Amino acid sequence: MNKYYYFLLPGLVLLLAFNSNTNNFILGHTFSGGESATFLTLVEMMKIESQLAEKELPSNATIAKEHAEHTTEHLTANNTKEIKERNPRLATELNNTLTDFVKTFESKSPSQSVVKDKVSNISDILSEVVSARIDNQQLNNVTVKAQVVNDLVGESLEHYNSSLGETVKTETPKIVDDADYQSAQAAVSRAIDLYNEIKPSGNANSTELGKSLNTLKDTIDSKSPFDQADKTVDDKITPLLNGMFKLKLAVEEAHGGEGQDHGGNESKASSGNETH
Repeated sequence: MNKYYYFLLPGLVLLLAFNSNTNNFILGHTFSGGESATFLTLVEMMKIESQLAEKELPSNATIAKEHAEHTTEHLTANNTKEIKERNPRLATELNNTLTDFVKTFESKSPSQSVVKDKVSNISDILSEVVSARIDNQQLNNVTVKAQVVNDLVGESLEHYNSSLGETVKTETPKIVDDADYQSAQAAVSRAIDLYNEIKPSGNANSTELGKSLNTLKDTIDSKSPFDQADKTVDDKITPLLNGMFKLKLAVEEAHGGEGQDHGGNESKASSGNETH
């Protein structure tokens, strides 16, 4: 019996060491709240672009293809690395699925049913990716979600600006890129939906922020000058988000899209324990 334990003990030590190394590999480094908000914004935009591609296919295959191509543009090598740290299989599967999705639109007449299935598949994979990449604490953190609202507002402004081309910002604009314009509309709509999930009740500022987000949506929907949209964000949305959720955003640099301010710096979100 003693001889049995003599051989068993080294084996247990090796097994524990292996498990420890495996856990370190799977978990990777701890992501900050700001990093998680940036990543969640990326996921939202990939969902938006794939859904717009499906929606536009029956009426305008060219615009649908643009949206499909935008799904891959949002995913960077660093994003893939972050996913790979948590789940290598998902990192490969997501890249392959998005590449395949774009190739589908290279056909002269993509099948609507095939595209629908691929969009559903993208959504399923992204859900898995979020579960693997984002800790539950941060996934349910109100501050992180508020940062995503801010970043989606930034995405909306960025796409709206791009959709106007060289139009003078104070003039009545003319849309020159329908795909960017549709992305702008979808991003602000998603920002409103997400805000409604986290807004505090019985709070005057909460009501005011909701009105300001809807004002931004109306400004874009009515194709008003870009400066009007930008002013609503700088004068209303950013200060209210700062005050209510303590995001510590610089007013002139808050809405850069996907966690980046206008200066290219990573946005910050608390990784604390506040949940909703």
